[in-house]
Amino acid sequence: MFWRILKNDLKRKRTMNFILLLFIILAVTFASASINMMVSVYGGIDYFLEKAGMTDYIVVVRGDASKKQSDEIIQNAKSITDYKKENMIFYASDSLKKDGKTYVEFENIGLITSISEAKLNYFDRNNEVIKEVPKGHAYVGGILATSSDVKIGDLVTIDLEGIKLDITIDGFMKDALFGSPFMNNPRILLNEEDVKVLEESDTVLESYAGSIYYISTNNSKETQAELSDIQNPLFSRESSILKLAFMLDMLLAALLLAVSICLILIAFAMLSFTIKFTLNEDFREIGVMKAVGIRSKSVRGLYMVKYLFISLVGAAVGYACSVPFENIMMDSIAKQIVIGNDNEILLGFLGAVAVVFIILTFCYRCTGRIKKLSPVDAVRNGETGERYHKKSVLKLIKSKMKCNQFLGVNDVVSKPKQYCTMVLIFTLCMLLITMLANCANTLSSEKLLPLVGHVGSDAYYSATEKITKCLGNPDEETLPNMEREIEDILKEHNMPGKVHTEVTYILSLEHGDNKTSLNMFQCKDTKTTDYFYCEGTAPMYENEIALTPQILDKLGAQIGDTIQITIEGEKKDFIVTATFISLNGLGESGRLHESVPMKYSGMSAGSAFQIDFDDHPDAKETRRRIEELKKIFDTEKVYDLGEFCDFTTGNSSAMVISIKNMVVIIALIIAVLITVLMERSFIGKESGEIALMKAIGFKNRSICAQHTWRFVVVMIISSILAAILCYPFTRLVGDWIFSIMGALSGISYKIVWPEVFILYPLILGTIVVMAAGATSVYMKTIKTEDMGNIE
Repeated sequence: MFWRILKNDLKRKRTMNFILLLFIILAVTFASASINMMVSVYGGIDYFLEKAGMTDYIVVVRGDASKKQSDEIIQNAKSITDYKKENMIFYASDSLKKDGKTYVEFENIGLITSISEAKLNYFDRNNEVIKEVPKGHAYVGGILATSSDVKIGDLVTIDLEGIKLDITIDGFMKDALFGSPFMNNPRILLNEEDVKVLEESDTVLESYAGSIYYISTNNSKETQAELSDIQNPLFSRESSILKLAFMLDMLLAALLLAVSICLILIAFAMLSFTIKFTLNEDFREIGVMKAVGIRSKSVRGLYMVKYLFISLVGAAVGYACSVPFENIMMDSIAKQIVIGNDNEILLGFLGAVAVVFIILTFCYRCTGRIKKLSPVDAVRNGETGERYHKKSVLKLIKSKMKCNQFLGVNDVVSKPKQYCTMVLIFTLCMLLITMLANCANTLSSEKLLPLVGHVGSDAYYSATEKITKCLGNPDEETLPNMEREIEDILKEHNMPGKVHTEVTYILSLEHGDNKTSLNMFQCKDTKTTDYFYCEGTAPMYENEIALTPQILDKLGAQIGDTIQITIEGEKKDFIVTATFISLNGLGESGRLHESVPMKYSGMSAGSAFQIDFDDHPDAKETRRRIEELKKIFDTEKVYDLGEFCDFTTGNSSAMVISIKNMVVIIALIIAVLITVLMERSFIGKESGEIALMKAIGFKNRSICAQHTWRFVVVMIISSILAAILCYPFTRLVGDWIFSIMGALSGISYKIVWPEVFILYPLILGTIVVMAAGATSVYMKTIKTEDMGNIE
């Protein structure tokens, strides 16, 4: 009997059942894929670090003197149980050439490692450990492994201080330490004999040699305190920080999970509407079944058979679709880490089962209305005959609208509960799109400037090769000379301006029994009052500093406390006068006053050269000059303010934009399906009214216009609600995203109102109205003799 009822019901409501099936398929696909991605990425990072042989703490130093000092401090550290030392050679992007031109432009410093010196396991794309590299060949990682310009078999020349080495790229590698999107220092793995060729030059050893210490410890906090005495390390952090360095991949998985949750909510809304519509349509059958003695529980069971069948079919198809979908989304992630999710099939299956269980539970609750229906409802054609309020709130005689427009608007206003499902779904679709658009626009806008630790400038020229020559260079005039050289070039090309650079020092901070090393920023050509602070006042004197809240918590300090900082081996007292929010160092950084006497030879990093033109050009002229500077410096790494902010966050806006584009497509598909389902339901429910309208002279075109106007009104209401909720919804999701990146508060979002409040609502509204108009043509099949038909 169940099978016969199921078969007849599926045939009778094909469109409604098919669209409901599609929603369940989408929900299961995203749920299964996103759950697997979350587990694969988050758990896979731990798996990757373990397989690579990563230790508890990492220190990177540059220069022979730093290596000797580091050796002594590490050997005497009581908390260190063991350590491994890996020698390497640094290089900049202009040191790697093909056919006489820079091979790939990148910002971060690259590293050259001998396979015989390797203390970590490096993996190829097949997740096999690279155990040997032939002479004259190489494996590359980081941005070199993800760039479309790099091909296996390319012949590349490494040029360091006149020492040239030709290598052939054999493959791409996965580097647990420097291969993440945020670290992204491109490592080159070479044969031992090739590395010796580069080390034959004393200049290369003095200027480019360095070491990585992989440290095992039983107390990371104590180790950090003991190693904070190492002067000018390039990197000194717990290896656990590397998990956050892969946060872009985790964000991708988290955003997909958020989309899947929204799809499930939409599926719930559709189920609620479908079940209510079905019960309203089947009032006669339900009344008759109760009249002959069938209980409400049994009647509900009949309906649950259909939704169980649809859910099972949707879960099976959705799970099958989730596998290729997950593979596509995981493709870029799998190029960077070794994924170790051994329970992929089980997790995907459990995700599908969970969606089915939740949907069936929801369906059962929605069918509770069956208890209220009685045999009397069958006699009264589903009506009680009682109404105590006006059905319409609008009056045609007072309206200036055309008849079909009035009828469409009046339908929505008179029966709001009937249309609230559509309003909810369309509002949610628009909120998803606008939230992602706001996050992407913020990541590539001047709104992010306070969080990247820079002041506003007209242009930003990123030149890693120049900054690399300053690191460890005893000549204190190297960086100022570079700035003056750029100023001379600007003057020669009739766009005079001033140039300055933000410099980073890794210094030891101490407060009471707590001790840590930290990135401290300073620019001698700006004032600390030019920067953004969330609490306190900007450092005004040489002995005042500002720190992020994360560092204050780590040191157990607060504004007004005195912190000891070791500079050039000497401990000095500084007063904390302010806190600020930063994306640098994943939220852990500080700022020195510009008058603190710091040596450029001790800098650990330098930012882009900031250019401020003397004549303060407008935006159009600034853009023209930036394009001209790209030609002058023969590089694409000259940015405006927004581009520079995006650049400092690893071009993360591109990832958010790609997700947004995908969500736009999904939202349009959902909108079309919802519209078709609703309109077909309305036509079926109102067939008698449509027949009556035709009988008194209304044409098909006029009735179609009335039904289409309903969706116009719904989209207007949805757009208004989405506009009102846009900012709070963006804060709800966006603040969580930025907090992972280190910014705990202080986010000011850039909302491009023509895009958010006009473009996307217009696109979604146009698609909905077109779908409604096309579906409403189905009412041509209704004849005037259908007026009395209630079947």
